[in-house]
Amino acid sequence: MMLRVLLVHGRDSGHPRVKELIERASGIELIASVESGIEGVRLARDLRPDVVLVHAHAAGIDGIEVSRQITHAPWAAAVRVVMLADHITETWVLGALNSGASGFLETENRADHLVDTIKAVARGDALLSPAATRYVLDKVFPLAHVSAHDAVVGRLGDLTPREREVVALAALGLDNREISDRLIVSHLTVKTHINRAMLKLNARSRAQLVAKAHRVGLVSTGDAE
Repeated sequence: MMLRVLLVHGRDSGHPRVKELIERASGIELIASVESGIEGVRLARDLRPDVVLVHAHAAGIDGIEVSRQITHAPWAAAVRVVMLADHITETWVLGALNSGASGFLETENRADHLVDTIKAVARGDALLSPAATRYVLDKVFPLAHVSAHDAVVGRLGDLTPREREVVALAALGLDNREISDRLIVSHLTVKTHINRAMLKLNARSRAQLVAKAHRVGLVSTGDAE
Protein backbone atom coordinates (compact mmCIF):
# COMPACT_ATOMS: atom_id res chain seq x y z
CA MET A 1 0.00 0.00 0.00
CA MET A 2 1.40 3.37 -1.05
CA LEU A 3 1.84 6.07 1.59
CA ARG A 4 0.32 9.33 0.40
CA VAL A 5 2.39 12.43 1.20
CA LEU A 6 1.54 16.12 0.94
CA LEU A 7 4.48 18.55 0.80
CA VAL A 8 4.01 22.14 2.02
CA HIS A 9 7.40 23.48 1.04
CA GLY A 10 7.38 27.22 1.64
CA ARG A 11 9.67 29.71 -0.06
CA ASP A 12 13.35 29.06 -0.76
CA SER A 13 13.33 25.90 1.34
CA GLY A 14 15.31 23.51 -0.82
CA HIS A 15 12.05 21.83 -1.76
CA PRO A 16 13.15 20.59 -5.21
CA ARG A 17 15.54 18.13 -3.48
CA VAL A 18 12.92 17.08 -0.92
CA LYS A 19 10.34 16.64 -3.66
CA GLU A 20 12.75 14.54 -5.72
CA LEU A 21 13.58 12.31 -2.76
CA ILE A 22 9.90 11.64 -2.10
CA GLU A 23 9.13 10.94 -5.75
CA ARG A 24 12.00 8.46 -5.98
CA ALA A 25 11.16 6.63 -2.75
CA SER A 26 9.64 3.18 -2.94
CA GLY A 27 6.17 2.86 -1.44
CA ILE A 28 5.54 6.62 -1.22
CA GLU A 29 3.37 8.77 -3.48
CA LEU A 30 3.63 12.58 -3.54
CA ILE A 31 0.01 13.62 -4.03
CA ALA A 32 0.55 17.41 -3.99
CA SER A 33 3.21 20.05 -3.41
CA VAL A 34 2.30 23.64 -2.47
CA GLU A 35 4.01 26.74 -1.09
CA SER A 36 1.10 28.20 0.86
CA GLY A 37 0.45 27.02 4.41
CA ILE A 38 -3.21 27.92 4.09
CA GLU A 39 -3.48 25.88 0.89
CA GLY A 40 -1.63 23.05 2.62
CA VAL A 41 -4.23 22.87 5.40
CA ARG A 42 -7.04 22.89 2.81
CA LEU A 43 -5.43 20.11 0.78
CA ALA A 44 -4.78 18.07 3.92
CA ARG A 45 -8.50 18.31 4.70
CA ASP A 46 -9.59 17.48 1.15
CA LEU A 47 -7.03 14.80 0.27
CA ARG A 48 -6.43 13.24 3.73
CA PRO A 49 -2.78 12.25 3.13
CA ASP A 50 -1.04 9.81 5.44
CA VAL A 51 1.77 12.29 6.12
CA VAL A 52 2.13 16.05 5.65
CA LEU A 53 5.68 17.37 5.33
CA VAL A 54 5.56 21.07 6.16
CA HIS A 55 8.46 23.49 6.06
CA ALA A 56 8.82 25.91 8.94
CA HIS A 57 8.74 28.82 6.48
CA ALA A 58 5.52 27.93 4.71
CA ALA A 59 4.00 30.97 3.01
CA GLY A 60 1.06 32.81 4.59
CA ILE A 61 1.08 30.91 7.88
CA ASP A 62 4.22 29.22 9.17
CA GLY A 63 4.78 25.50 9.58
CA ILE A 64 3.95 25.51 13.28
CA GLU A 65 0.51 26.95 12.61
CA VAL A 66 -0.03 24.56 9.70
CA SER A 67 0.85 21.64 11.98
CA ARG A 68 -1.40 22.93 14.76
CA GLN A 69 -4.41 23.41 12.48
CA ILE A 70 -4.04 19.95 10.98
CA THR A 71 -3.27 17.94 14.12
CA HIS A 72 -6.06 19.60 16.11
CA ALA A 73 -8.70 19.19 13.40
CA PRO A 74 -11.40 16.55 14.00
CA TRP A 75 -11.02 15.30 10.41
CA ALA A 76 -7.27 14.67 10.76
CA ALA A 77 -7.12 11.83 13.28
CA ALA A 78 -5.18 9.66 10.83
CA VAL A 79 -3.00 12.44 9.35
CA ARG A 80 0.57 12.77 10.66
CA VAL A 81 2.74 15.89 10.34
CA VAL A 82 6.51 16.18 10.05
CA MET A 83 8.16 19.61 10.34
CA LEU A 84 11.06 20.51 8.07
CA ALA A 85 13.47 23.36 8.77
CA ASP A 86 16.76 24.54 7.29
CA HIS A 87 18.24 25.09 10.75
CA ILE A 88 17.54 23.88 14.29
CA THR A 89 16.27 26.54 16.67
CA GLU A 90 14.40 26.32 19.95
CA THR A 91 11.42 28.06 18.33
CA TRP A 92 11.07 25.52 15.55
CA VAL A 93 11.84 22.36 17.53
CA LEU A 94 9.59 23.17 20.50
CA GLY A 95 7.00 24.69 18.19
CA ALA A 96 6.86 21.46 16.22
CA LEU A 97 6.51 19.32 19.35
CA ASN A 98 3.90 21.57 20.94
CA SER A 99 1.87 21.85 17.74
CA GLY A 100 1.35 18.09 17.65
CA ALA A 101 3.82 17.23 14.90
CA SER A 102 5.14 13.66 14.96
CA GLY A 103 8.61 14.50 13.69
CA PHE A 104 11.22 17.16 13.01
CA LEU A 105 13.93 17.03 10.33
CA GLU A 106 16.47 19.39 8.83
CA THR A 107 16.09 19.71 5.06
CA GLU A 108 19.67 18.51 4.47
CA ASN A 109 19.05 15.10 6.06
CA ARG A 110 19.96 12.03 4.07
CA ALA A 111 17.38 10.53 1.74
CA ASP A 112 17.07 7.34 3.77
CA HIS A 113 16.40 9.31 6.95
CA LEU A 114 13.59 11.29 5.29
CA VAL A 115 11.99 8.14 3.92
CA ASP A 116 12.37 6.27 7.23
CA THR A 117 10.76 9.19 9.07
CA ILE A 118 7.79 9.29 6.71
CA LYS A 119 7.23 5.56 7.13
CA ALA A 120 7.70 5.68 10.91
CA VAL A 121 5.22 8.49 11.57
CA ALA A 122 2.71 6.86 9.22
CA ARG A 123 2.88 3.81 11.54
CA GLY A 124 2.11 6.05 14.50
CA ASP A 125 5.68 6.45 15.74
CA ALA A 126 7.57 9.72 16.21
CA LEU A 127 11.01 10.72 15.02
CA LEU A 128 13.28 13.66 15.65
CA SER A 129 16.47 13.92 13.64
CA PRO A 130 19.59 13.01 15.68
CA ALA A 131 20.68 16.65 15.67
CA ALA A 132 17.27 17.84 16.86
CA THR A 133 17.25 15.22 19.64
CA ARG A 134 20.67 16.36 20.85
CA TYR A 135 19.51 19.98 20.74
CA VAL A 136 16.43 19.26 22.82
CA LEU A 137 18.35 17.26 25.41
CA ASP A 138 21.34 19.63 25.67
CA LYS A 139 19.76 23.05 25.23
CA VAL A 140 16.09 22.91 26.08
CA PHE A 141 15.53 20.54 29.00
CA PRO A 142 18.17 22.09 31.29
CA LEU A 143 16.12 25.30 31.02
CA ALA A 144 12.80 23.65 31.93
CA HIS A 145 10.98 25.16 34.89
CA VAL A 146 10.99 23.07 38.07
CA SER A 147 7.22 23.35 38.37
CA ALA A 148 6.72 21.79 34.94
CA HIS A 149 9.20 19.06 35.84
CA ASP A 150 7.43 18.29 39.11
CA ALA A 151 4.03 18.15 37.41
CA VAL A 152 5.23 15.52 34.96
CA VAL A 153 7.04 13.57 37.67
CA GLY A 154 3.81 13.44 39.65
CA ARG A 155 1.89 12.02 36.72
CA LEU A 156 4.55 9.36 36.13
CA GLY A 157 3.14 7.64 39.19
CA ASP A 158 -0.06 7.03 37.22
CA LEU A 159 1.80 4.84 34.72
CA THR A 160 1.89 1.09 35.17
CA PRO A 161 5.35 -0.55 35.30
CA ARG A 162 4.86 -1.83 31.74
CA GLU A 163 3.80 1.60 30.48
CA ARG A 164 6.91 3.13 32.04
CA GLU A 165 9.04 0.47 30.36
CA VAL A 166 7.46 1.08 26.96
CA VAL A 167 7.82 4.87 27.28
CA ALA A 168 11.47 4.51 28.28
CA LEU A 169 12.20 2.35 25.24
CA ALA A 170 10.37 4.81 22.98
CA ALA A 171 12.47 7.62 24.46
CA LEU A 172 15.61 5.67 23.56
CA GLY A 173 14.53 5.82 19.91
CA LEU A 174 12.92 2.42 19.43
CA ASP A 175 9.83 2.28 17.25
CA ASN A 176 6.78 0.16 18.08
CA ARG A 177 8.02 -2.86 16.14
CA GLU A 178 11.38 -2.81 17.91
CA ILE A 179 9.71 -2.40 21.31
CA SER A 180 7.37 -5.32 20.63
CA ASP A 181 10.36 -7.48 19.68
CA ARG A 182 12.28 -6.40 22.79
CA LEU A 183 9.40 -7.07 25.19
CA ILE A 184 7.97 -10.06 23.28
CA VAL A 185 4.50 -8.54 23.04
CA SER A 186 2.32 -7.65 20.08
CA HIS A 187 2.64 -4.43 18.12
CA LEU A 188 -0.95 -3.59 19.13
CA THR A 189 -0.09 -4.01 22.82
CA VAL A 190 2.81 -1.57 22.49
CA LYS A 191 0.58 0.94 20.72
CA THR A 192 -2.02 0.62 23.48
CA HIS A 193 0.58 1.28 26.19
CA ILE A 194 1.88 4.31 24.28
CA ASN A 195 -1.62 5.74 23.84
CA ARG A 196 -2.49 5.25 27.52
CA ALA A 197 0.78 6.87 28.60
CA MET A 198 0.07 9.83 26.31
CA LEU A 199 -3.32 10.30 27.95
CA LYS A 200 -1.92 10.03 31.48
CA LEU A 201 0.97 12.43 30.82
CA ASN A 202 -1.17 14.83 28.76
CA ALA A 203 1.04 14.45 25.69
CA ARG A 204 -0.58 15.41 22.39
CA SER A 205 1.87 13.37 20.34
CA ARG A 206 4.39 10.58 20.72
CA ALA A 207 7.13 13.17 20.24
CA GLN A 208 5.85 15.10 23.27
CA LEU A 209 5.69 11.86 25.26
CA VAL A 210 9.33 11.11 24.43
CA ALA A 211 10.32 14.67 25.32
CA LYS A 212 8.64 14.42 28.73
CA ALA A 213 10.35 11.10 29.42
CA HIS A 214 13.72 12.74 28.88
CA ARG A 215 12.73 15.79 30.90
CA VAL A 216 11.95 13.85 34.06
CA GLY A 217 14.91 11.52 33.79
CA LEU A 218 13.02 8.35 32.83
CA VAL A 219 15.97 7.93 30.48
CA SER A 220 19.24 9.82 30.54
CA THR A 221 21.14 11.58 27.77
CA GLY A 222 23.79 8.89 28.02
CA ASP A 223 21.19 6.18 27.51
CA ALA A 224 19.85 8.00 24.46
CA GLU A 225 23.26 7.89 22.83
